[in-house]
Amino acid sequence: MTTPSIKNLHYLLALKQHLHFSKAANACFVSQSTLSAGISKLEQDLNIKLVERNNKSVLFTPLGEKVTQYADKVIASMHDLVTICNTNFFESTITVGVIPTISAYLLPNFVAKIKTKYPKLKLVIIEDTSQNLLLKVEQLKLDFAIFAFPFEEKTNIIQTPIFKDDLVLVKHKNTQNNDLLLLEQGHCLRSHILDNIDKTKVSQYTCASLETLVMMVDMEIGVSFLPKIAIDSGILDKYPALTIDKNQPKISRRIGIIHRKDNPNQDNILALSFFFTM
Repeated sequence: MTTPSIKNLHYLLALKQHLHFSKAANACFVSQSTLSAGISKLEQDLNIKLVERNNKSVLFTPLGEKVTQYADKVIASMHDLVTICNTNFFESTITVGVIPTISAYLLPNFVAKIKTKYPKLKLVIIEDTSQNLLLKVEQLKLDFAIFAFPFEEKTNIIQTPIFKDDLVLVKHKNTQNNDLLLLEQGHCLRSHILDNIDKTKVSQYTCASLETLVMMVDMEIGVSFLPKIAIDSGILDKYPALTIDKNQPKISRRIGIIHRKDNPNQDNILALSFFFTM
């Protein structure tokens, strides 16, 4: 038996995620033949069958499932080794994820404060939905992600709420239409609202962004709950006919961060997160 290469373990994890050779190869930025050869070499090195292949699907063998679990731990440990060797976290480059209903309203001030305090720290920002960011944190593709809670808990992920963000009901001053407009599926803000309201009043219309949601409210297509951080950042400034319903139900979410439990820089990450509220 030969010790497998880290590269081929990466190929295995990509194949497990996508269950498709072509998609896994694209994710690894290699050709399908290269990835397939890497998986074959891994099987040869370990002297076991990892996957069953046919033209339509990929099926992991029971041993393949176990090897994949260990491969994930090996890759995580290698990432930690590289991270630990980076002697100064605050002079490195880190990758941060953020959900769309937070990014435009929190990031400008957050990034400006970090640049002032740590001018040598470089931030790479990735905006995506909560589910996608969670997966990237688990795969160590992100150092941490800025999140809204409540959200499903994972045993290998630490959630750290930092501050409360009220969700404020906004309507047109002349509207008679109280249908509730929401973001489309995939946005956690949608589930935060649905967990607290009468679902029979939800409009058939959905939006991809808060900005579109506000325009639809201004057109009297319905009403909507908006994050207070968006309102404080001026999202309603161009719409003088929109008003805040002060008799609204009390709804809020918590804003904070998530990171992988075994991240060796978790203390430094937590220190950065408090720039949200300074």
